[in-house]
Amino acid sequence: MNEILVSLKFFMAAFYVVIIVSASLSNSGIFLYQRRSLFLGAALPQIAGFGLLLSALFTDNKIITYAIVLVLCVLILGWHSSKGSLKLENDAFIGIGFAVSMAGSLLIMAKSNAETHAYESMFKGGILASVGDDIFYTAVICIPALLLLTIFKRRLLMVNMAPVQAELNGLNKWRIYEYLQFICISATIMISMESLGTMGTFAFLLFPVITVCQFAKNANCLFYICPIIGIMAGISGLVICIEYDLPAGPSIVGILFIIWLVATIIKKRIKTR
Repeated sequence: MNEILVSLKFFMAAFYVVIIVSASLSNSGIFLYQRRSLFLGAALPQIAGFGLLLSALFTDNKIITYAIVLVLCVLILGWHSSKGSLKLENDAFIGIGFAVSMAGSLLIMAKSNAETHAYESMFKGGILASVGDDIFYTAVICIPALLLLTIFKRRLLMVNMAPVQAELNGLNKWRIYEYLQFICISATIMISMESLGTMGTFAFLLFPVITVCQFAKNANCLFYICPIIGIMAGISGLVICIEYDLPAGPSIVGILFIIWLVATIIKKRIKTR
């Protein structure tokens, strides 16, 4: 027991990081779900990872790297289907971004001097190696994003669920609220990629919201319960990966999947009664 406690204290920075990113990603996933854009939850982490790798080839400055990746993700989120000269539907555009970014990431890693490390960070996540600086960058980016999405959630809900009405009411003039949520979601995904990798990031965007939606009676329930589920899964996944020497990202994904599966079984049992 003492050995377990010592190990947990050694990885305390990882726990702080996972608490922050799990709450922020779970909240961000609600807005993607409202926009019927959960497919973007799979594509955006991959695109963000590609942007991080590509930017690292030209600069070691984290702020410049984050700015480049943030702009890239916001442009992807802000794409409007069948507009402009390309005439591509959203799904096709997202699919192209996903395939090209994955291929580009693998090509960059193949030619880099740290292929193995980059591969593990990209797909498994490097949260166990978190230090004080990682807590700082995660908190500075994720907490303001989470607060903004929470403060403006009613207006964002209107923009996402009833865009025509919002535009008629002048609520989304110049798409200001749309781009506010795009920036917040993109920033959260971008910083989470470095700690959770693509799998863990996507899992937090997906599983909490589809779990809670099975029981939620209104949208407010999502904003309270999703972050709680995310935090519980993040902490549990870290404890398991430390105790059994497993990769952090897949361990967390496994816990999120189990929570969703149990919730689905309970929901079916309730329906059959």
